[in-house]
Parts: sequence; structure tokens; C-alpha cells
Amino acid sequence: FFSVTTILSAIAKPALINWAAKEVATFAVENRDSWLNLDPDSAVDLLKRSPYRNKTKAANLGSAVHKAVEAHNLGTVAIYPDEVVPFMEQFALFIKEHEPTFELAEASVYNRSQKYAGTLDMIAVVDGRRLLIDVKTGKAIYPEVSLQLAAYSRAEFIGLPDGTEEPMVQVDGAAALHLRADSWELIPVRIDDDVFRSFLYVREVFRWMEETSKTVLGKARVA
Repeated sequence: FFSVTTILSAIAKPALINWAAKEVATFAVENRDSWLNLDPDSAVDLLKRSPYRNKTKAANLGSAVHKAVEAHNLGTVAIYPDEVVPFMEQFALFIKEHEPTFELAEASVYNRSQKYAGTLDMIAVVDGRRLLIDVKTGKAIYPEVSLQLAAYSRAEFIGLPDGTEEPMVQVDGAAALHLRADSWELIPVRIDDDVFRSFLYVREVFRWMEETSKTVLGKARVA
């Protein structure tokens, strides 16, 4: 099985180029003394890695928030770092307003015929509708979440910890729960057939990159 999130990495993200350039420039200006006296190779290595320091920090925070949300949904006790507390306070406000009923959390789902799999964040009944919900903690919600949730919604079965399988739960729709330290939003997400078809196209691009592209060139003939 291909991972859904790995498949979606095949989508070009031009905005990341500008983001990375800005991160390098900002680091270079704010930390001039840290690289000015280095040899050229060391200076280049230090500067080019600067965008990924903040990216890793944000990813770690996102993972911690997801674990805290998962623990709540599963009814288990979670101990999380102080920086997660504001996000969980916003999650509590979401619960207070909508009073969701959580039916599934961190479930591994599979589509055997299309050969992909993933882990969904939650399925919950919200305002009378069963929704497939993905938790996001970044600065913005991007359209790719639609492809992700459309793929999860078309899973054929849920893989249980004991190795058995259950049919995938049918949902009425999908949403992204955008948690920030000072706000929350529940954003409806399309997961219709057109979106799922687009996901399959992306899957084929990913397959080209990972498999087919490595088989298309033969050995050069030497004159």
C-alpha cells in the first residue's frame, strides 16, 4: 500500500520555494555572526538547513497536538507540553459549541483495490452529520486536505490492532478542524467523486516518480 500523505507529496508546492528563500534570508540577516567567519562550504550548509529548523519545530508541535486530541477522543489521560495547552483549550471550545460524538480516532484505513492506506484523525457526529475530520495546526488550510479526506472516505476497510478488518464507516461529509493557539475553525471539505478522481491522478504521478520513471531509460550505446 502507498501512504496517502506520501502520495500527496507528488504535488508541486511553489509557495515552498518562496518560503524557503525567505527563511534563509531571514536567518542570514539575524544570525550574521554565526556564519560570516565560516569557510564557504560550512556557511552554505548552515544557511541551507535554516528553513528546516522551524519546519521541524512546527511539525513536532503539530504531532503533540494530534496526540493530545487522540487521547481525548479515546478517553485516555494525556500529559502534553505547555505549548500544546492553548490548542487544547481551543479544542475544548469546539467541543462546547458542537457537542460532537466521537466514533473513531486514529484509525488505519486501507483501499486494497487502489493500493493505498492512511490514518484518519477522527470520525465524529457533529450537528447530526457523521463527519470525517482532519485536525490541522498550521497557519492555513490548503486544498490538498480535500484529496486526503476523499481518499480516506473511499477506504474499503479499517485495519484493527489485532490484525482483523472491519468495513469502512460511511460518512455524510468531511471537514478540517483548524486549531490555532488563539482560535479554532471547522471548515467543510469536499470529498466528492471529482475530488477522488483527482487523488487517483496524483497517485499515478507519484507512481511515475517512484516506479515507472526508473524503468524508462535503457543503457546508452557506445559508438
